[in-house]
Amino acid sequence: MINTLNESKLHKALKTFYAVQFSAQQEVQVERWICDLVCPDGGIVEIQTRNVSSLKEKIAGLLKLGRRVTIVHPIIKEKIIETCAADGTLVSRRKSPKKESLYSQLKEFTGLKDFLLDKKLTVICPEITIEEKRIVCERPEQSKNKRRRFKKNWQKDGKALLTIGTSWKLNGKKDWLGLLPRAFFQASKAEPKSDASQKRRGEKAAALPFCAATVRDAFIAEQKKEAAPCANLLLWLLRETGLIHRVPHEGRAFYYVW
Repeated sequence: MINTLNESKLHKALKTFYAVQFSAQQEVQVERWICDLVCPDGGIVEIQTRNVSSLKEKIAGLLKLGRRVTIVHPIIKEKIIETCAADGTLVSRRKSPKKESLYSQLKEFTGLKDFLLDKKLTVICPEITIEEKRIVCERPEQSKNKRRRFKKNWQKDGKALLTIGTSWKLNGKKDWLGLLPRAFFQASKAEPKSDASQKRRGEKAAALPFCAATVRDAFIAEQKKEAAPCANLLLWLLRETGLIHRVPHEGRAFYYVW
C-alpha cells in the first residue's frame, strides 16, 4: 500500500468498509493523484474525515478527466470518549454531548461550491458512532497538531469506528435544493425540479421569498432543531452554487427564491 503512512484509524476503517461496498481497489494512482478507492467502472471514491475543501484541486482534476467522483464525509452522530492513564488503566468512559449533523457539516463543502452541481460528483455523508481514546498527561500540553487554544492534561490517541448508520446522498440540483425545509415546497405546491423537467412540463418551480429567519423557523417547526443554526450557511452555499438568488425586498434581511 502507498500513501497510508499518516492514515488515521477512522479513515482506514471507512476506506475498508466502502472498498467492500463498491468492490473497489484501494490506493490507486490516477494521473498524478493517489485515490483512496477506484471502482471497477473507473469511478473514484475519496474518504475525507475533515477539511473536505482541501480536495478542491484533486476533485477538479478528476472531474476534468471525465471521472465520476464520490466524496465520503462522515457525520459523527455519537462520540464515546475513553480516557486512560499512561499505563493503559481506564480512567473514565462517557458520551460526548457534541453531535454533528449534515447541516453542521455543510461548512466542509464551501470550498467545492463550483463542483457540487456536477452530476459526476456525489457526496455521501454516513452517520457514524466513534470511540475517541485519550491519554492522560502529567501536565497540561499543547495538542500534537498545535490547534489548542488552551493546553489540556490529555492527548488524543486515535478514533475508532464503532457503527455506521443512515447515509445522506447528494447528487445534483434537486438533492442540494432539497436541504431547504419541506414546508417551502409544500407552500409553493412544487418540488424542486430539474431545468429539463420544467421545460418539458412547461412549469416553473416558483417559491415564496424566504430569508434566514424563515428558514430557521421552518426547521424548528419540522423538528429539525439541529439545522436551524445553520440556516445562513445553507443559504450562502445554495446562493453560491446558483440554486437560489436574491430578490428585491424591503428591510435589512436578504430574501431569496429558487
